[in-house]
Amino acid sequence: MKLTPGEGETLDVLGDNQLFLIQPRDGYRFSIDSLLLWGFLSASPGDQWADLGSGCGIIAIALARLNHVKHVVSVEVQEELADLARRNCRLNHVEKAVTVVTGNVRNRELAKRILPVDHVCANPPYYTPVSGRVNPNNQKALARHELRGTLEDFISRGKALLKRGGGFNLILPAERLAETFGLLLQSHLFPCRLRFVHSRANLPAVLVLIEARKEKQTPLNVPLPFIIYETKNRYTPEAQALINLAGF
Repeated sequence: MKLTPGEGETLDVLGDNQLFLIQPRDGYRFSIDSLLLWGFLSASPGDQWADLGSGCGIIAIALARLNHVKHVVSVEVQEELADLARRNCRLNHVEKAVTVVTGNVRNRELAKRILPVDHVCANPPYYTPVSGRVNPNNQKALARHELRGTLEDFISRGKALLKRGGGFNLILPAERLAETFGLLLQSHLFPCRLRFVHSRANLPAVLVLIEARKEKQTPLNVPLPFIIYETKNRYTPEAQALINLAGF
């Protein structure tokens, strides 16, 4: 297994905690969305997680290396990205704590291959096939548009993987909040925490982070919004700490 970047790949080092990630130079690369989702998760040692749509494996690796969870199953539909996640797990010495599975969330058999977990997180494609321009790069297109898995598929599979009372966490465009709440409630996943993400404090929310509990209703907690930028080119302290992978 090649643990150095090959042709068309880069090696990126993240923050003070020194996470190493090999990524495609021109294909799908992780963005701040993944860090926002990871920073939102309530993860403790001993937890077992599933990460749906894991890409290069950044969230699963961070859960294992920084949060010291017991185990993470990392599910990725694209074989080349799943292989990349396996390489990155080896590179970060978390291959015993992370199992990478190549699979499609549309496949009901997926739940039979994975033991029930305490928590699921997902960074599903943001757009339906008919909304916006589909990227000509296949990796980016599959990651951003619902070409091989809809939001409903992610929610349905997340529920199937969860223990009763387990938490389902996801990040989506704020404009899909009403649709998402409807699908969650339909699946008996009850929202318990909601945080809006704004590019700037004076601008509307662009993203929303949601945690829901399987078959368990609790009051909805809505903390203060996450603001990414103080000014055009300056991150807020909270965003900077997250980007540095420090302080968590």
